[in-house]
Amino acid sequence: MKSDIIIIGGGLLGCATAYQLSKLTDAKITLIERKDIASQATARAACLLTKSRTKLALMQMVQETYNAISELQQIFNDDLGYSQVGSITAVSSIDSHSAIEQLCHVASEFGLETQWLESDEVAAKLPWINADTITKALYVPTDAYIDSALLCNAYANAAKLNGVSIMTRVGVEAILSEANKITGVILSTGERIDAPIIINATGSWVNRLMHPKYGALGTTPVRSHFWISESKPDIFPINQPFAILPDAKAFTRPDVGGLIIGIRESKCISYDSSQWPNDIEDVHFSPDNGWMTLSENAALFEKYYTDIRSLGMAHYVAGPSCYTPDSMFLIGAMETTQGLYVAAGCCGGGVAMSGGIGKLMAEIVLGKECFVDKNLFNPMRFKNIDPYSENFRNQCAEARSNKKGG
Repeated sequence: MKSDIIIIGGGLLGCATAYQLSKLTDAKITLIERKDIASQATARAACLLTKSRTKLALMQMVQETYNAISELQQIFNDDLGYSQVGSITAVSSIDSHSAIEQLCHVASEFGLETQWLESDEVAAKLPWINADTITKALYVPTDAYIDSALLCNAYANAAKLNGVSIMTRVGVEAILSEANKITGVILSTGERIDAPIIINATGSWVNRLMHPKYGALGTTPVRSHFWISESKPDIFPINQPFAILPDAKAFTRPDVGGLIIGIRESKCISYDSSQWPNDIEDVHFSPDNGWMTLSENAALFEKYYTDIRSLGMAHYVAGPSCYTPDSMFLIGAMETTQGLYVAAGCCGGGVAMSGGIGKLMAEIVLGKECFVDKNLFNPMRFKNIDPYSENFRNQCAEARSNKKGG
């Protein structure tokens, strides 16, 4: 069997890349997923589509996702669980003022609609919040969230309409090369598929297919989790904005009368991906469903919502988010081997960045002019690392612990 381009991984990055490539080329593209489309980390995302970012290039990446969503909604006549509720980034410390002002400045440069809110305006939009503790609040009315699994499947189905061949429930056991040139892959069935171009978009498993033969990628899976509260539609209205609370290391999002609450630990947990199982269902992220973590880290959130400790929780959702030490993605060509590319290290932004990552990956592979500076995401910028070592994994976990945005 032969293909022109093989994409390994049926999560958001792989499927978005397949879709964006299929719009730009008639090449024979094959996407391979070991399980089912959107069945792994993609299905466990909080799904925020936060437009305001600290770097202009990242805002451009998010905008491409919004563009792709609009295209997919028209193709399938489906809203994909898209809900434009807006976002509020609220801070309570003087130390955070410069950061939120910089966020507003970059957003304004990009032409994004923003508005500074007074505390009473915050309280009107977020009935549960103790607005008296907030000293600055930035409102982005066009921000939205989406169903990540529906989005991922829409990318895949649109790519399929454009001629992409999608293989599920079959894994890639090895990437093949000769004389430093990619030649194909070996599947878990023993079958070989020949191809001169391979894109590794396997998320938590990305180093399993690369290291040590093709080089080490500077990313590791770090635990990401959130809680979904009991339903209280009077104080958690379904149309409330999602909130980003940097001083509490937290975010919230409406969820059918309840509230999704994500809180980052001061010391996040990373995983040795060399020991990672083939199915995320086999990973025990938190034996106590996150209760100890929530209890230990609730203090910062409590000043925003005083009843957090008595609030009933209906669900706990945990999964891996692949971080890099500098919280920037890994997108581009591997210098070690001609025809080998990678799209990885979503750094908690896989949903919002998916369309942009897919478009940039397509432009790089096809040798087209890139809509952002591809050097920002050079996948080989971390030199002489052991991606499985405790020291490196701690650097990635620290990047998540120090994350301030949504």
